[in-house]
Amino acid sequence: MRRTHQLNVLVSIVLVVGLLVPSAATALSSTTIKLWIGNASMSVNGVQQPIDGQGTKPVIVAGRTLVPIRAVIEAFGGSTAWESSTRKVAVTLGKDSLDLWIDKPQASLNGTTLAIDAANSAVVPVITNGRTMLPLRFVAESLGIDVQYDAVTRMITLTYSKSTVALPADGSNLLLGNPSNAVHDSSSSPDNYLMDSGYYIESYNRDRGEPNWVSWYVGISSLGSTPRKDNFRADSTLPPGWYQVQANGYSGSGFDRGHNCPSADRTSTVAANSSTFLMTNMIPQAPTNNQQTWNNFESYLRSLVTQGNEVYVVMGSYGIGGTGSSSYQTTIDGGHVTVPAYIWKVAVVLSNGDKDLSRITTSTRVIAIDTPNINSISSKWQTYLTSVDAIEAATGYDLLSNVSVSIQKVLEARVDDTSVSPAPVVVVPPVPVVVDPSKQDIVYRTATGSKYHRLGCSYLKSSCIALTRSEAIALGLTPCSVCNP
Repeated sequence: MRRTHQLNVLVSIVLVVGLLVPSAATALSSTTIKLWIGNASMSVNGVQQPIDGQGTKPVIVAGRTLVPIRAVIEAFGGSTAWESSTRKVAVTLGKDSLDLWIDKPQASLNGTTLAIDAANSAVVPVITNGRTMLPLRFVAESLGIDVQYDAVTRMITLTYSKSTVALPADGSNLLLGNPSNAVHDSSSSPDNYLMDSGYYIESYNRDRGEPNWVSWYVGISSLGSTPRKDNFRADSTLPPGWYQVQANGYSGSGFDRGHNCPSADRTSTVAANSSTFLMTNMIPQAPTNNQQTWNNFESYLRSLVTQGNEVYVVMGSYGIGGTGSSSYQTTIDGGHVTVPAYIWKVAVVLSNGDKDLSRITTSTRVIAIDTPNINSISSKWQTYLTSVDAIEAATGYDLLSNVSVSIQKVLEARVDDTSVSPAPVVVVPPVPVVVDPSKQDIVYRTATGSKYHRLGCSYLKSSCIALTRSEAIALGLTPCSVCNP
């Protein structure tokens, strides 16, 4: 959820105070609204109608234009809501969500705090004569609405163009969205190159020799009786001149050829299973991480599918440097393949049904884990539960971009309830981590904490995630005063 604007506030907008019920109206692909100062009517795509049932008229007060926001936003197909306890006005249009508070000079657009008017902190939402007044240009332009004002006719013209791009079909491997806006252009995006195998979609990174992320769907139709093919091979579909990692590229490195999209998620046909053994679907993964932690999590997700669910998955890796079965390394295969420091996965779980994207609500189960790429990792994947927000912060991706922003805000902040998982969260045993001290200074954090710790610290009871000291500092973490890392 990333979108910010630099705005000049020219006009203001008034909202009738009271309980506002979100509208279910649908906007046209392009909607134009015209309002006039001192006129209780407005024009919506050329059709005249009352602004509201109270005869409210746009007026100019102290150089500001005031007009009822609810009528405008609902005509565009959006919704408004008033929260009296916090005196917050929530405006939602399309995938954008804007929150403003009475007497506050800041607003929140898709979770990002913005100044309403950077040049004048006195510009704030206020209540006057029982009406809430909001800055129109800020609200409109934040939500992608074009604003024009004709001083001669005193007419305000608002235009909103709604995307008419069809949403992905059920079972689409990219239903949740394109996390990094990857494109199939080897010249402009060699490190964010969109590839579609037909059985999963990925963003491939030429310079790292591995995917940034891979996205796929798992339903009952994905699972069958096809045996594991084990036909690891180079991907000949890479652009000419790009290095192709060979099947033996990881040999002797101490790291497994770790699948992103698992072989066992594609057992419906030989072609489906074979596709998962392309080296463009692999990352260097510490053996314990791959064979135990990751395997356990993959098996759990498939068990949900056999219980009557379908799962949309996005997996990726980031950072540099991991510890395999022998030593810490930053690259393998002659420097052509980067060893990632962390490996993450996000799974959205839905009961079997239709119109999957529209069925994702604030109650939908989302499981996110972020694991260190080390061989001393716990086999219990529940140890590494985290939030989508935390993974987005670490990677810069927008992982659920096709989901409405208001729903994203809830789902992405939540850490999965471990009580529904098949095993409890465990404490990682205080065993030494094999690293090259000259290259890496390892500390540990919890999935949600604000401190970093030594391995074995009493605060590492709920989860334990390895990272470098410099990464911890970059994330804003501070050292634990108990273990003094």
